[in-house]
Amino acid sequence: MTEHNIFDEAKEEYERQKMEALWKQYGIWVVIVALGIVLATATSTAYRSWKIDHDQKITNDFVAAAKPGADNAKSITALQQFADANGGTNQAAFALLKAGALAADQNDNAKAVTLFDKVEADDKADIAFRQLGTLLSVEAQLDSGDITALDARLQPLAVIDATWHYSALQDEGYLAIRAKDTAKAKEIFTILSQDARAPQSIMTRASDILRSLK
Repeated sequence: MTEHNIFDEAKEEYERQKMEALWKQYGIWVVIVALGIVLATATSTAYRSWKIDHDQKITNDFVAAAKPGADNAKSITALQQFADANGGTNQAAFALLKAGALAADQNDNAKAVTLFDKVEADDKADIAFRQLGTLLSVEAQLDSGDITALDARLQPLAVIDATWHYSALQDEGYLAIRAKDTAKAKEIFTILSQDARAPQSIMTRASDILRSLK
């Protein structure tokens, strides 16, 4: 056996002994980490599968609850039951918004406001849904609610680039008309009629209102 081979064998033996020593010291932790990785991967896969099935079930339940029917009262009840069973989800918030809209269609503004306010108060819902709850609640009270209180609720929604900016600003204009503040109403509807980024329906309505203001 050559000196070179003896050296290689000694080196291999040294490496083997070193690995055995490391295994004795850390082997159990290597196993635990390896198992942890496997379990984490399996758990993640299982969770994703469950989440897909869960979301699909919620969606199916919502579609069933929101299905148009001749009896709005039953639809409202079904939507509320769906929201109660799926609290903290955007689908639940949307169900309450739908139920509120149906109540408003029945001229039950008190019920509509209660449902819209429930969405606004849900801190687990997407902020856009919560703000829409605020907006719709205000709109259900435009003709009779306290002008100052309603305007205060609209102000955060009416700022430039807010999700519901144009609708909120339009509602502020309606409140100004109710308050007989013609100057403010003209200012608001002039802005809306000239803003090319505004929805066409709001621009057209603003122009019509401006012509009617004296």
